[in-house]
Order: sequence, then C-alpha cells, then structure tokens
Amino acid sequence: MAIRVRVKLSSMMGKVTIIKALVTTGYESQEPEILIPRSVAEELGLLPKLPSGSEVRNYVLADGTVTRLIFIPSAVKVWVVEGDREVGGVEAHVTVSERADEVLLSDKLASKLGIVLLDIGEGLWCFRDELGRTVRRSL
Repeated sequence: MAIRVRVKLSSMMGKVTIIKALVTTGYESQEPEILIPRSVAEELGLLPKLPSGSEVRNYVLADGTVTRLIFIPSAVKVWVVEGDREVGGVEAHVTVSERADEVLLSDKLASKLGIVLLDIGEGLWCFRDELGRTVRRSL
C-alpha cells in the first residue's frame, strides 16, 4: 500500500482544486515541489499558456531514464485536507508531466506539510504535531 492524502491546490492564477496525492520519499527535490498531470495543470490555469519563468527541465527517474517536464516556479500553495483539519498553505514549485496519472508530493513538500509516515506498507501516517497521539489512514 502507499500513502495518499487529499490536497487542496491554489494556483498563482487564482484557481483552486482538491485532489488525491501520493506521498513519496522517492521524489527528491531541493525545495517543496509537486508533480501534476497536464489535466490538473489546465484546471489550475497553468496551461496551455505557461506563466512567466516556466521552463522545460530534464528529470532523472528512479529507473535512470531521463524525461523532460515543465517546471513552473512558485506556482501553487498546498494544503493537506483531512476531515478534522486543514494543514499547509505551503508554496511549491509545480512540475507538469504529460504521462503522469496522479499527483506526487516531493520529499521536501511532504516535510513542510508536516506529514510523518508511520507505516508505509499499511498506509499509516500522521501530522508531525500528532506523533504518538493520532494515526491516520491513506485514502
């Protein structure tokens, strides 16, 4: 099992969406970053006309292959949305993938959102301030 959480994304274009996202430590970044499919980028108003500062970058995938993705700096604010609370408002860079079928949170973004992975195989997690008191389940 993996850990998926509900996130709210608010783009620099003033558009908002709520979507499920995979929390993964395999998506390493220097700063908070979120990978989204093209359809989500369009919903957020980030495509087809790219915001200023956007660029195409090469990314090395886990299997060693290189792919080209669209990088949009500081394009969204991200919150984790749970039934009892909403945590975040973290500014993140966006990476748009033509082939992705789900949203991925980078290691730095998950950390800034206070997500603590308790048992990845069982899909258990909590927020940092709940450690030892609350256990949440993956969507």
